[in-house]
Amino acid sequence: MRTLPGKKNAALYYMQKNGVYFTDLRPDGDGAVFRVLNRRKKDKRLLSYAEITGGKGLIYDIKKLIKRPGVIIGALLFAFALRFSDSLLWDVRYESRGGENRENVMRVLSECGLKSGAFKALTDCESIENTVMLKCPDVSYVNVGIKGNVAYVTTDERVVFTPPAPTDKTDLFASEDGYIIRYETFSGVPVIEKGQTVKKGEMLFSGTYETHHNGTVTVRARGNAYALVRREILCETDETVSERSYTGKERINRAVTLFSHTFGINRFYDENNYEKTETTDSVTVFGAVRLPFYVKTGVYREYCTVERKLSREEAYRELDRMYETRFKELTEGAEVRETSVKRYYEDGRYKLRGEIWMVCNIAK
Repeated sequence: MRTLPGKKNAALYYMQKNGVYFTDLRPDGDGAVFRVLNRRKKDKRLLSYAEITGGKGLIYDIKKLIKRPGVIIGALLFAFALRFSDSLLWDVRYESRGGENRENVMRVLSECGLKSGAFKALTDCESIENTVMLKCPDVSYVNVGIKGNVAYVTTDERVVFTPPAPTDKTDLFASEDGYIIRYETFSGVPVIEKGQTVKKGEMLFSGTYETHHNGTVTVRARGNAYALVRREILCETDETVSERSYTGKERINRAVTLFSHTFGINRFYDENNYEKTETTDSVTVFGAVRLPFYVKTGVYREYCTVERKLSREEAYRELDRMYETRFKELTEGAEVRETSVKRYYEDGRYKLRGEIWMVCNIAK
C-alpha cells in the first residue's frame, strides 16, 4: 500500500493504534510504501489514509517470481541436482577386520568402478566381491553393500596355516631349578628320579636309548616332570602419582568431508593437555535426501596434571592389585603349596616382595 498525500503520519498512527501489522516500510516521495499483513476487509478507515498498490497472497508472490527468471532457473537446477545426485555414490566406506592389504583392496575396488561419483545402477556388488576374492589372496571374506548413497565394504584376513619348522631336538630339559615330585613319560626314557633336585638346563628325558632287538633308537622325547619350584614377585610404586584434573574448558574443531576428502581448519592441540572425542554427522535436506558431505566435529577437553602424594594405605592397595595380577599369571595351571608376602618402604618407593612355592611342569 501507498499512503495518500499528507496522510503518512495519520496512516502509521492508525495502524499502530488498531493493531494492523505492516512491513517493508520505505519512503516514496512525500509518502511511504509498505505491506500490510493482516488488514481486515471491512476496514475502510485505513483506505482513507492509504491506497492499495499491489496484489497479495500466493498469487502476488508467484507474479513476483515470474519477474525474476534467475530465481526460477536456480530452483530448477537445484532440484535437478538433488534428483540426479541420488543416483550416484557419494562415499565408499571400507572396514578391515584383519591384517589384509588395505591399499591393494582399495585399488581393486577402484578398478571395478566402486568409487565416489559412480552410478549405483551400474554397480554390481556380487561381481565386485568375486573380483576382490580373485585378486586379493590375503582376503578370506568380502561383503559389498549399498545403503542410500554410501557403499560399505567389509573384508577379513585369510589366515594361512604355517606348519611348525622341523626341529632336531630329541631331549627334554629343565626350564628352571626344582625338586622332582613326580614325572610321566610318553616317549623316550627318563634320566631323573622322584625326589631328585635338578638345575635349569639339566636333561630330564632322553630320546636316544638302547633296545634289545633294534640297537640304538632315536625318537623325540615327550613327557612331563612336575617339580616343586620357587618363584618371586616384586612390585613397586612411586610415592607420588600424577592425576588428571579437567579445567572445564573445551576447544571445538569442525571439518567437512566431501567424497572421502576432508576440508577444514585442523587446529592442533597438545595431546598431553587435551582429550579428544570426535563425531561425524550427515547433512540431509527435507529430512530424507542426504547430501554428499559430512561434518566432523572434534571436541578437545583441556585438563591439567596434578602431582599427589600417596598415603601408605593407598600405596599398599595398589601393590596388592599388581601382586594379584602377577600371581594369576605365574600360577596358572600350577599347584600352589605356600606363599609369603612382605611390604616395605625403601628409597622413596613402596615395594612388595612375594615368594611362591608351587608344583608345575618344568620339562621343556
